[in-house]
Amino acid sequence: MESKIKVMVVDDHAIVREGLTSLLGLDEKLHVVAEASSSMECLDKIDKHMFDIILMDLKMPGISGIEATRLIKERHPEIKVILLTNYDDEAYVMEAIKSGADGYVLKDVKQGDLIQIIHKIFQNQAFIDPNVTRKMFSQLKKSTLSCEDTEKRQALSHRELQIIVLLVEGKSNKEIAQTIHISPDTVKSHLKNIYRKLGVHNRSQAAKVSIQEGIVHLTR
Repeated sequence: MESKIKVMVVDDHAIVREGLTSLLGLDEKLHVVAEASSSMECLDKIDKHMFDIILMDLKMPGISGIEATRLIKERHPEIKVILLTNYDDEAYVMEAIKSGADGYVLKDVKQGDLIQIIHKIFQNQAFIDPNVTRKMFSQLKKSTLSCEDTEKRQALSHRELQIIVLLVEGKSNKEIAQTIHISPDTVKSHLKNIYRKLGVHNRSQAAKVSIQEGIVHLTR
């Protein structure tokens, strides 16, 4: 008996997760093993279950799907990640590609097409929604004009992402330490690394940059 493709659905809207789970259930070769309502929940689950495909929302409160994709690919490069989003902005597409995403699909995709895309990506093909390819090529042309712009900052670690979310929420070092069960000194050490990676010098600058760069999204 052929094994099924194991999928995790990640979206902060329960109705979207339920809809995708029901849709994928129509294909006997697909099996939704788990759901997650945030990037952090997704990252916690990938070490506990085996997945072939992750269907990931791009914008969720807290850590973005793009940042989560970077970490997933660092820890489990064999997992295929498909970003499923309403956003056709070329900058998001470029960041998705740089993060290691295997697919970029707009949420108005037809149901049957989405299932076909999942199978193609499982077979080591890549997919970018045709509606954004022209914008992507335009952005690629622009990016070649400045080599300096292509050198991106170091990606934040899982723990650093946890801390930056709490920092944006306005929590103190002591509160951050209590929330994620580490010492205040360890929080300070992580903050130094965060500041270095973001190219900033203090908490307010770190919060500002993380929101501007789409690392953290505020609650909708």
